[in-house]
Amino acid sequence: YAADIAIFDAAKVSDPATYEKPHQLEAGFTHVLVNGVAVIDNGRTTGAPPGQVLRGRGLRHKPSAR
Repeated sequence: YAADIAIFDAAKVSDPATYEKPHQLEAGFTHVLVNGVAVIDNGRTTGAPPGQVLRGRGLRHKPSAR
């Protein structure tokens, strides 16, 4: 089993994204682990893609093969 863990400072959490700059990293998150792998370390993204897309019953079409 693996867990997702987010360590953050609630007083500093904010979303700086705007319509002009929608891809801004949220502020206040110091460490985030997905499946036990760090994706945010000391407030910076690591580039690691350890997660996977979860598809539920609401999916009505099959995803295309890549």
